Amino acid sequence: MDKLPQHKISMHSDFGIHLRKVNSSQSKHIPMTYAHQDDYYMFGLVENGKGCSIIDFKEQHFAPGDIVLIQPGQVHHCISLENAEYWVLFIDSCFVDYAEKCIFDNFSLFASSFQMDEQRRNELKQIASLLAGRMDNITDKQTKTTAIHMAKTLVSIVAEAVQDINQQQTKHSRRHMEIVLSFRHLLAEHLATSRLPSYYASLLNISTVYLNEVVKDVTGMSATLYIKNELVLQAKRLLVHTDLAVKEISNRLGLDDYAYFSRLFAQTTGINPTLFRERNLE
Repeated sequence: MDKLPQHKISMHSDFGIHLRKVNSSQSKHIPMTYAHQDDYYMFGLVENGKGCSIIDFKEQHFAPGDIVLIQPGQVHHCISLENAEYWVLFIDSCFVDYAEKCIFDNFSLFASSFQMDEQRRNELKQIASLLAGRMDNITDKQTKTTAIHMAKTLVSIVAEAVQDINQQQTKHSRRHMEIVLSFRHLLAEHLATSRLPSYYASLLNISTVYLNEVVKDVTGMSATLYIKNELVLQAKRLLVHTDLAVKEISNRLGLDDYAYFSRLFAQTTGINPTLFRERNLE
């Protein structure tokens, strides 16, 4: 049974989109301070103040002009806010185009937030203000459709900015990035089945040596280490997000040897799974 049930987008609207303007010193909508997962995308635009959140167990600090991206399934919670004012868009993944998802996946290899240029930032503020007005006056199918188009435009502008950053920061070939992203998607589907690089190389129709070379070029780690880190990340999410016993989590991840799983987790994180759960649920 889930300890922290996923928050459905229906909590915010009946059609998969919700926009909120938050002032941390006044708002009743203070971000959740406990770790949780959502099944939709979240895009935050910080206007004033600063703060810190944990996204997939890594600290992310944000300041005015920052865009914060949280993808479906990422465990996150807010640590601190100091006079923060920001817009946050909740949007179902069905409204995020495949190409945009690839752009965001690419970016998530390296970061969860970035400083947006002033022109696009102003465009987002204008669209957010217009969309907020629309969200208060949804009367029929057509006005709902208009709101959806406006929200998708906002997402597209963020994707446009992220793509610019991806192109500026990465020195890797497009082919290498495509292989790594495909590798990540396969891991999400098959992690419990196999943790061998050769298995994924076969699915990608490339050699194991080449897969290792490409993954190390893009991420700085071997395919074997990347797989281990992904396994530990999934374990962390399950430890914090569910009531499953550690042994059950081990089995769900395809590791029948519970003792081996515990050793692997401790070697990677420095603490055992039980202690990790306790610290992150305080």
